[in-house]
Amino acid sequence: MLVYEDYHFGEPQEMALYHIEGFSHFAHLHRSYELLYVVKGNLTAFVDNRQFPMNPGDFILILPYEIHSYRNENHAECYISVFSPDYIQEFYKRTAKQALEKPVFRLEEPVFHHMKQYLFLDNTRPLYSKAYLYYIAARLLEESVLIPQTARRSDLLHQILTYIQEHYLESLTLQDLASFLGYNRLYLSRYINSTLHLSFTDLLNQHRINYAAYLLGSTGDSISSIAFSCGYNNLRTFNRCFQEFEHCTPGEYRKSRQH
Repeated sequence: MLVYEDYHFGEPQEMALYHIEGFSHFAHLHRSYELLYVVKGNLTAFVDNRQFPMNPGDFILILPYEIHSYRNENHAECYISVFSPDYIQEFYKRTAKQALEKPVFRLEEPVFHHMKQYLFLDNTRPLYSKAYLYYIAARLLEESVLIPQTARRSDLLHQILTYIQEHYLESLTLQDLASFLGYNRLYLSRYINSTLHLSFTDLLNQHRINYAAYLLGSTGDSISSIAFSCGYNNLRTFNRCFQEFEHCTPGEYRKSRQH
């Protein structure tokens, strides 16, 4: 079984924190990053057909859309942080279409002592969290090697999600996706519905509205300009889709972010 966790889509400024004992998890993927720290016990992490044994003190960073699962080997207790690509945009851009050869790493205890609060316990001070996450990203770029994502390309779901992620700001259609992947359009439509419980249109709009929300909160661009830059040719359609996903108008969303 492979599950797409759309609730871990990676909303701007989102960071979900978990502390779990006896941890294990089935194969899943999501748009967010996932940082896991083993407090005690042992587990095995599976990432895109690779496996990594993990011991107390080990970290692992899962990149967006990597298929991963965990097997509890010895009463594993873990801290987990699932956070938006928006937190470390520079690292996100540098690692696009690539994977970390060695995603498991360790930090010196004095270093982790200062980071723990804002990595795994407190998500209310994002500047601290971002600073520590960028430190981890820099360490990984020094200690690991970036490799192509060849291990994932055979998975249809991953190919669909990757293609949409790379083209959602364009005038993308289901036929475009089908032609690129070499599948029948109706087959892909049924596959997306049965696998993700979303239509192709909803999946595409999910990406576009997420980016629009980021622009509304971080720029002074007009709403119409943002709508067009997110792939919408019609402002009315943009407003309707935005309300469906965010349950408010674009103007109301921007106003709420200013307080």
